[in-house]
Amino acid sequence: MSRNLNAEDIENIKMLVSEERLRTFRVLTTNDANAIELHQATMSMGAGLMSTIAIVEIALRNSIFVCLEHNPATRQCIFDKSTQFRLHSTERKSIKSAYRNARRLEYSKLPEVQKKVLDKSAFPDGVPPNIAQSDLAESRQSKIEVSDGQVIAQLPFSFWKRLFSERYEETLWKRSLKKVFPNKTLSRAQIANQIEKLHLARNRLAHHEPVYGVRLTEAVHAIDFVMLNLGSRTPNIESPVTKLILPHRERLESQMAIFTSTWSKLTRATVSNGKIMFDPAN
Repeated sequence: MSRNLNAEDIENIKMLVSEERLRTFRVLTTNDANAIELHQATMSMGAGLMSTIAIVEIALRNSIFVCLEHNPATRQCIFDKSTQFRLHSTERKSIKSAYRNARRLEYSKLPEVQKKVLDKSAFPDGVPPNIAQSDLAESRQSKIEVSDGQVIAQLPFSFWKRLFSERYEETLWKRSLKKVFPNKTLSRAQIANQIEKLHLARNRLAHHEPVYGVRLTEAVHAIDFVMLNLGSRTPNIESPVTKLILPHRERLESQMAIFTSTWSKLTRATVSNGKIMFDPAN
């Protein structure tokens, strides 16, 4: 960002960002102007990290879904249609919520005339008088058909992460999910750990919290882990997954370099093995 900040600009920006939020950056730097610049550099890098994690999440969730759907032991378990296997109540709640969100999104796209067409199936005896708009919309939405893909898109990252938990070691991992990560040297726990790192970074970024130091190192390692191992028997730099993710990963690398340069210029600290180390001489 521009360094042409006067005292009034700085005070206004501190109010907009908040003193509490800037405190971390103020500790790392020498003054408010530097803290604001480091905050902006962190946010810029975070945007690149978020977009990279997003493409990893999309590839991961669709790979999981296809794997489950093509295995007779787990087929359609995401939609709770299988008599052989049932997900835990937490996951089933996520699926119900995903259905509601998918229908709500589809409903929002309809013109008013098409919304009213849904009244015939939602209210066979006619629309009740004085019905609340929220109840009217919810009843209409319940009659909207949504595709599997629309539901999959609404399931949170936490849902896919939990499918690799110890709870599903026997029912999902050994029956099906090993094929998502077919490298025999990798255990379910190792994969779950890397997905957890991605999930933690994604959640911080979604709440506009900074990701640097150990968190950044772990997130980037997890990105590389999924990129190289998803669908591959050995780490593969030439796989379709790698070719999909690598352009985002390379842009992230450039953004990290800019952030590192800004960090070195503005802070009293260095980063060693992902850990922040303060220079006692400063």
